[in-house]
Amino acid sequence: MFEWYSTGSFSTLEIKNKIKEIFNVDFSKSYVNSILKNPFYCGRMVYKGKEYSHYYERIIDVETFNKVQQIMSGYYKKHFKFAGLPFLYRGLIRCAKCGCLITPERKIKKNGKTYRYYHCTQYKGKHNAEYITEEELTNQFSYIFNQLTIPKEIAEDIVETLKNNHSQKKAFFKDLLSRYQEEYHRYENAIEKAYDDYLLGSITKEKYEEKRKEFRSKQEAIKEKMNKIHFADEEYYLTSEYLLKLIANASKIFESSKAEEKRQLLNLTLSNLRLKGKKVLYDWLNPFDKIVNYTSRQAWLPRQVSNLEPTG
Repeated sequence: MFEWYSTGSFSTLEIKNKIKEIFNVDFSKSYVNSILKNPFYCGRMVYKGKEYSHYYERIIDVETFNKVQQIMSGYYKKHFKFAGLPFLYRGLIRCAKCGCLITPERKIKKNGKTYRYYHCTQYKGKHNAEYITEEELTNQFSYIFNQLTIPKEIAEDIVETLKNNHSQKKAFFKDLLSRYQEEYHRYENAIEKAYDDYLLGSITKEKYEEKRKEFRSKQEAIKEKMNKIHFADEEYYLTSEYLLKLIANASKIFESSKAEEKRQLLNLTLSNLRLKGKKVLYDWLNPFDKIVNYTSRQAWLPRQVSNLEPTG
């Protein structure tokens, strides 16, 4: 649920419906909302209005939880809702001229056929905004994703290299985790020493409390670092492998995906989507920008010697 919502492509109603579809569990929309706001799943429990760390298994990392909270806080400020996603690109594109949202609307022709059009809201003033169909937008995005295509054999070679390097990465993480644990225990010893000093009268109770809070705060920061290592350890090359496969098949994946999957793919790869007339403008997100900017498709191919080139 957290992973779905963190993409920015799902409303709580959609997550409720997806949980019902996949797991046959009928959560209420308010219950989904309460889960997404509960910090317990990232390692913090709330008791009498205050948050405390707990030692139960963490389901998500802190970054994912915080991202969900940011999306939730911004969601209710928007002038549109995603409920049911009747329009594929609702809320994703802005006008390149005035910055207003591109809004969708449905039109039914006399023959009964339904068309979906998108255009600028022109909230800041009319400027003869053009209309574009949903199909035209989809065709443009498919063309954009064609730029990510790389040969399958090259993607497979890179994946194999990542797998071979995984053992070295694990050794690095193990060493880093060991150092974090040592640092954590040093602060634990410092707290115990401060308490002994307080009992012996060397420092006041106020000074002891000040030191204890300072050292506990440092321990919390170390725990967060250790949690990140645990989450990253098994995800590194798996995520890289997924991205490479996505790069190799982005256009086909986009064309064959369901509506919410299309939105996820757009959020994963593109940013600053805007419409200039009927043309979609965009920026690639990292690491896709490097793939596109580094080379054209021809650059992946081995260099061929021209018949016109001297061989000596």
